[in-house]
Amino acid sequence: MDIYQVQLWPNGRWDRQPWRKVAASNEDEAAFKATGERLSKEGRNGKIRARVIKHAAYGPPATAFYAD
Repeated sequence: MDIYQVQLWPNGRWDRQPWRKVAASNEDEAAFKATGERLSKEGRNGKIRARVIKHAAYGPPATAFYAD
């Protein structure tokens, strides 16, 4: 398992709380653990619900997850 950071998008804006740290085997599982919903990597910006990034000093940009 790796550590992922998840930022939530409640009420149409990014949550001002610190990113949540979640232990998960992949980004999909991290998004599910943080939101309690199955989210998709495909969608419209109006339906974005979270962004996930692997907890590391350097790496790829955050992946956006959308509600169905």
